[in-house]
Amino acid sequence: MNAPVKDYYCPPDLYDVIYSDIRDDIPFWAGMTRVETGPVLEVCCGTGRVLIPCLEAGADIEGIDITESMVEALRTRLAARGLRATVDVGDMRDFKRNRAYALITIPFNSFLHNMTQPDQLATLRCCREHLSPGSRLMLNIFHPRSSRLAEHDGVPRVLKTLPDPAGGSARVIDAGRCDPVEQRIAITRTVERLDESGNVRTTHDMSLELRYVWKPEMELLLRLAGFTRFAVEARTGYTAGFAPKPALEEGDLLVWTAWSD
Repeated sequence: MNAPVKDYYCPPDLYDVIYSDIRDDIPFWAGMTRVETGPVLEVCCGTGRVLIPCLEAGADIEGIDITESMVEALRTRLAARGLRATVDVGDMRDFKRNRAYALITIPFNSFLHNMTQPDQLATLRCCREHLSPGSRLMLNIFHPRSSRLAEHDGVPRVLKTLPDPAGGSARVIDAGRCDPVEQRIAITRTVERLDESGNVRTTHDMSLELRYVWKPEMELLLRLAGFTRFAVEARTGYTAGFAPKPALEEGDLLVWTAWSD
């Protein structure tokens, strides 16, 4: 049985299965949001993988996501837990909110869904406009690794196999193409949901695109967006502790912090 998906924003339940192993960054974001004395906004909040733990940790947090089904799934999940938070459909490039925030976050590479420099700048400027004086934007993206980029050669590879809450397992297979001139990665993804015997029950096809950003390029983008003060920290992978590192290497995760003053 095939269930094709036209874009990357796959059904929320399938999204949760695909990223069920990504947990190591949650304590970091929960800690950052919990200590804020003012309101927090998570941009690209999805189904609440990060937002819900932040809320449970005591953060005054809201969320926006461009995909209506993700937002509805998050609202349902919040209600089931007896939690309250404002979550709305919104585009990170031109959202409008009625309050200023002490912290705006864009976790888990979501900033890389901006496919052009105008989109990148629009997102950064929109976030800056919604920060109160002296507040912060924090976003997390990967730093490109040349060997990993070379693997995006169109050949399908099993990315991971995970337990499926519905029973059995889920196998994620990616075939990527990299355009090093435009700094774009296009991935065709197949998710096979297997029964306990390893037989394929359903197959879901989808695609996603990312535009990766080099460190000096990000510094320039932040300056052009009006940020005069910013810093970057290297961290280990999403399933490798998300721990701080003393120096940046290819393939590390980067946490960028930019202040509104």
